[in-house]
Amino acid sequence: MVTPLFAQIVSTKKPDGKTYKYLHIVESYREGGTVKKRRVASLGNISQYSEREIEQIIRTLESLLQHRTTGSIDDLETHRVLQFGVPYVVQFLWNQLGLSEAIRHALKDREVTFDVARYVQAMVIHRLVDPSSKLRLFQTLDDLYLPDAGSEPWQLRHFYRALDYLMDIKPQLERALYSRLTDLLNFKLSLVLYDLTSTHLYGHECPLGEHGYSRTHRPDLEQVELGLLVTPEGIPITHEVFAGNVSDKETVPDILTRLKEQFSVEQCVFVGDRGMVTEKNMALMAEAGFPYIVGFHKRGRIVSDRLLEEFADLANYVQLKDNLYYLEVPRNRVEDDEKSDGVRYILCYNPEKAAHDAAFRESAMAEAEAGLLALAERLMQTRRGRKPTNKGVMLKVADLLTKKGVEAFFHVDYQDGVLTYARDEEALAKEALRDGKFLIRTNTTFPAGDVVLSYKTLMGIERAFRQIKNFLDVGPVYHWNEKRVRGHIFVCVLAYLFEQEMQVLYRRQWQREAEAVRAIEDEKERDREQAELDQRWYSGEAIVRELRRWQAVHATFLGKEFLSVTKASERVRSIVASLGIPMPSKTIWVSESGRVQKMD
Repeated sequence: MVTPLFAQIVSTKKPDGKTYKYLHIVESYREGGTVKKRRVASLGNISQYSEREIEQIIRTLESLLQHRTTGSIDDLETHRVLQFGVPYVVQFLWNQLGLSEAIRHALKDREVTFDVARYVQAMVIHRLVDPSSKLRLFQTLDDLYLPDAGSEPWQLRHFYRALDYLMDIKPQLERALYSRLTDLLNFKLSLVLYDLTSTHLYGHECPLGEHGYSRTHRPDLEQVELGLLVTPEGIPITHEVFAGNVSDKETVPDILTRLKEQFSVEQCVFVGDRGMVTEKNMALMAEAGFPYIVGFHKRGRIVSDRLLEEFADLANYVQLKDNLYYLEVPRNRVEDDEKSDGVRYILCYNPEKAAHDAAFRESAMAEAEAGLLALAERLMQTRRGRKPTNKGVMLKVADLLTKKGVEAFFHVDYQDGVLTYARDEEALAKEALRDGKFLIRTNTTFPAGDVVLSYKTLMGIERAFRQIKNFLDVGPVYHWNEKRVRGHIFVCVLAYLFEQEMQVLYRRQWQREAEAVRAIEDEKERDREQAELDQRWYSGEAIVRELRRWQAVHATFLGKEFLSVTKASERVRSIVASLGIPMPSKTIWVSESGRVQKMD
C-alpha cells in the first residue's frame, strides 16, 4: 500500500532566540484508528537555500509528473482578443428579459431546425460592437464572447432565416418585451414619442423601396420609411417600416391603432413633429384619447419673425438641465390656424444649436462672398464678343446665393459692368433670432419644463435613427426581399433597446447618488462630490463605447484553454455596478467542445 507523502515546513526556536525553518518530506500512516505522520527525509534549513535553488528543486520534482501543474511565462500561449464588455452586459440583460424563452415560445408550433434566439442574440450584440453585414458577423464570430451560443457550428444561411422567423413573431415578441420591461423598469406608459425617418436602398429588388422625400439627401435612390415609438426614457416599444413614398402624416393612424390594440394603452400623450399632425390626425388622437406635444422648427406663420422679436430677451427664459431654455408664450401671440381650447405654446432655445446655426450661416456667407468676388473680377475683365446682360448676371448671382442658402442676406447690384454687393445686416439680425430656437405646441396640462424635456427626448431619437440607417448603408443591396429588410431593421431596434436600457438603469442609479450628494451639509464637499458625479453622466452611446474597451484574451497554458478577462477600468466597474450586474470571474475555462464556463 502506497502511503501519501507531502512537504512540511517546521519552525524551531533555538536557545539563541532565533527561529529556523526546516523543510521535511513527511508521510502519513494509520496506526489502529489514529492517523500519524513520520519524517521520511529532511532537506535542512530552508532559509539557507536561495530562491533559484528552491526553483530547481521544484522543477526536478515536477519532471517526474506526466502532466505539469506549474509553468513559466513561456508556457503561456495567447491566440486572440475577444470583445467582452458589450457581449457580457447584453447577455446578462437579455437573460433578465427572458428573450430566448420568449422567442422559443413564440416559435413552439413551428418546425424550426435551429436555435433562432441564438442567432438573433449574436446579431444584436454585433450591432452594438461592430455594425456591419451578416457575412462580416459570420467571419468574426470567434472575436465575440458568446457563452450562451452553444456548441453547434454557426451557419451563415441561418442568420438570414432567423430574420424571417423574427418578423413572423414580431407582435408577440414586442408584447412580451413590453410586459417584461414594465416590470423590470417599473414604468407605466403615459407618454409616447413618435418620429419617422427614411433610409435609402441600393437596387430595385425590395417591394417597399420607393422614391420619396429623402432625409438622407439621396433622392436618386429608393428608400424605406421607419417609424419608431418610444417611452420618455427612450425605450423602444414598437416600430414599423413603411414604403419609401409614405408621408409622415399617413403613418400616424397605424401607430395609434397599434397603441390601443397591441399594447392596450388607453391613456397617453403623443409626441411628434409638426408634419405628423394634420387636422385628420388631430381628430384621430382626440378620438383615441391621446393628448399631443408637437414641435415646429421651420420658419412660417407659427414661428414668425414677430414672435421671435417679441420674445428675444433670453433673461426671461427658464433654464433646464441638458442645455435648454424655455418660455411659455401667450397663445394670442402665435399665428396658428389650428388653435383649439387648451392649446399652449412654449418657445425653446438651445445655445449649442444656436452656436452651430450661427457658424454654419457665417461659413455659407463667406463662401458666397468669395463666389461673388470671383464673379465680379471675371466681369471686370476685357473680353471679346457679346457682353453679359444685367439679367444674365443676376441669374448667375441668384444661382450662387441660392445654392448657399443665403439669397435673403445680400444686397446685390449690377450696373455698367460693375457687380457690387453687401450684406443685409437687418436680415441677418432677424435670422440670428432663429438660431437655436423652436416652438412646441401642446394641449396637455403638464408643466412647461416637462413638456420641453419630453420633446427633447423625441429629438434624441434622431441618433437612434442614424444608428439604424447605418445598418442598411453597409453596402449595395440588390437582393433583399421585404421580409429581410424588415427583419434587419428589427435587429437594429433591438440593439437600440439594449443601449437605452443601459442608459435608463445607469441614470436611475446616478439620480440616487445625486440625491445623496444633495443631502451633504458641507457646501465644499457637496460641490466637490457633485462635480465628480457630473463627470459620470453617461448616455447609452457612451456606456457602449466604454464597454467596447473591455476585452478578454483567449489563451492556452500547460495544455489548458481559457479566457483571461482584462482588468476593467474604474469607469467600466462603475457602469457595471450601476447596471446591477456582477463582475465576472477573472479566468473562464474553455471546455473541449469550445464552450466557456466560469472558473470556480
